[in-house]
Amino acid sequence: MVKKKLRVIARASNLALAQVSEIMADFPDLEYEIIKIDSIGDKDKSRSLMSKIPEDFFTRELDQALLAGRGDIAIHSAKDIPFPLTQGLSIIALTSAKDKRDALVSKNNLKLRELPPGARIGTSSKSRKDEICRIRPDLQIISIRGTIEERLAQIKIGNIDALVIAVCALKRLDMKKRIAEILSFATHPLQGHLALTAKQERADLKVIFSPFDIRQKYGKVFLVGMNNGEPGLITLKVKAILDQSDVIFYDDLIDESVLDGYNRKKVYVGKRKGKHSFSQDEINELLYRAAVKGDLVVRLKSGDPFIFGRGGEELYFLQKRMISVEIIPGINSASLSAASTGIPLTMRGISNQLYFLSGHKLLNSGKTQVYFMGASKLEAIKKRLLDEQNKSETQVALIQNAGRIDEKLVITNIENMDKVKIKSPVIIIIGDVVRQYRPVPKILFTGLNPFSCRVPGKIIHYPLIEIEMITAKPGKINNYSAIVFTSKVAVEAFCRYNKIKKKQKIIAIGPHTEKELKKKGYQIDHMPQTADSDDLAFLIKKLRFKDVLYPCSNISNNALHKLKNVISVIVYKTKLRPLSKVDLKLFSGIVFSSSSTIDAFFKIYNKIPDNIVAYVYGKHSAKKLKEKGYEQIVQTLQIS
Repeated sequence: MVKKKLRVIARASNLALAQVSEIMADFPDLEYEIIKIDSIGDKDKSRSLMSKIPEDFFTRELDQALLAGRGDIAIHSAKDIPFPLTQGLSIIALTSAKDKRDALVSKNNLKLRELPPGARIGTSSKSRKDEICRIRPDLQIISIRGTIEERLAQIKIGNIDALVIAVCALKRLDMKKRIAEILSFATHPLQGHLALTAKQERADLKVIFSPFDIRQKYGKVFLVGMNNGEPGLITLKVKAILDQSDVIFYDDLIDESVLDGYNRKKVYVGKRKGKHSFSQDEINELLYRAAVKGDLVVRLKSGDPFIFGRGGEELYFLQKRMISVEIIPGINSASLSAASTGIPLTMRGISNQLYFLSGHKLLNSGKTQVYFMGASKLEAIKKRLLDEQNKSETQVALIQNAGRIDEKLVITNIENMDKVKIKSPVIIIIGDVVRQYRPVPKILFTGLNPFSCRVPGKIIHYPLIEIEMITAKPGKINNYSAIVFTSKVAVEAFCRYNKIKKKQKIIAIGPHTEKELKKKGYQIDHMPQTADSDDLAFLIKKLRFKDVLYPCSNISNNALHKLKNVISVIVYKTKLRPLSKVDLKLFSGIVFSSSSTIDAFFKIYNKIPDNIVAYVYGKHSAKKLKEKGYEQIVQTLQIS
């Protein structure tokens, strides 16, 4: 917890210090001190950034200082953040971009097309070099390093004639007047953004800086296996995700009739040999743009996303851009073919090995090996692997209780795999693909609709309440001037047995409830500016309806019940659901969807650990947790 001054780690350049001032200006009451640290990238200015450099070239020493406890947070240009992030750290906020464009600074303020042939133009980026050569192949590209001031000085002393530089850097240093031209270059997706990092367990810092984390407004991407497109094999989980989706990108071999019932944007991105509606790069970009816009995106694939489905490429592309992604497995075509024909892929006494091979690559290279039921055989498996000439440093993933709420993962290598203490059931994955693993925060969701949750990370459903629908038919329903809904469940429960008349006005508490009403074919007439029951009650007072019907639960207790013109009717019962305890140390956050889920949680657990962020959807739930002494770790979610 922050007790005294906040210790902010930053590089020593004027730009880095300006970035700190930009962030901390929004926290006038928070005292802080700056700890200046030079990174290896600051010290080693001889190495060209167009060559292969370490991912943490500009962050390594700052990361080490954070982990050693020398500071509380570090502030970076987001595009300098390594991927994957240094183990033990997390990104606690990603700010809005100040400006994502590139600019040209030049002698005599000449524009790019006005520079004379052979002019020397400085840049530190290969992508910028490619853009320049595309427009002016006659120019001489000079690799340049150093602070912004040092780079600009190269123009003054005549070493270069022009320089390509990020507009945001010039703005932050109050040097906008130096811009000769804004360039139409494609820039790094994180250019202009700032990223704040801290130790993973610092839930208090995540809450403090959450108002400036634009990832809260991002959507989420689900890479979904569709079981080779067979409608009858669609899983309940896939159906629930499709129900919540805003846009669906679907592949070849998907039976389009599966999508007929979903009234949302649908984009065909199928690829067959010689016929591609979109390239893979274009598909990646489409998914990214939709998520940044705030959409819940479904990438629907035939088979399994991670078996020759290019799911790994899409996952890498999106995670590197700080988009939350979740993988939903499907039945791959090999399993489907075996089941359909009655040919077992493995059978005792006949075959105890199984290889999945792509017809495009017949060489025995880049292989992945998966072992089932191997927890007690780690030493024997290691010996066999080494006997088969596998390298001892080859990566190994040991996954216990895969797919369950108590799933655990250990990353090691062949040399050390037999030293890991782990219990059955365990799946063992061996090969270079294990290096693609990126830690993702696990979030417990205690409510009913986990796939509507936009908290970045892997959402684990842990429902602490359950709903019982009631056959409620309010008498003389036509007599009410308006009907007010405060949840998606209320919409479902009421509309199951009743119809809203055209003359009746509809009031919704917020966007999620409005979306559910639209699915039922209704348009709302009124909604408060914030999804809050107090604001909703104030709105109803202003509207002055004679009488308002309020379908609600048996435990509903809010400001609407105090209004004389609001008549409540119970259409569903909310019951607490006592579940078994889970190891909370496996999670970095818990989402409480309502006050009732908080009550249910504390019937099972004595406390919320300090390293966990408690996410809530409204001020009443936030108040309840703060009264229990959890103010420092409570974060109120924005309702999109």
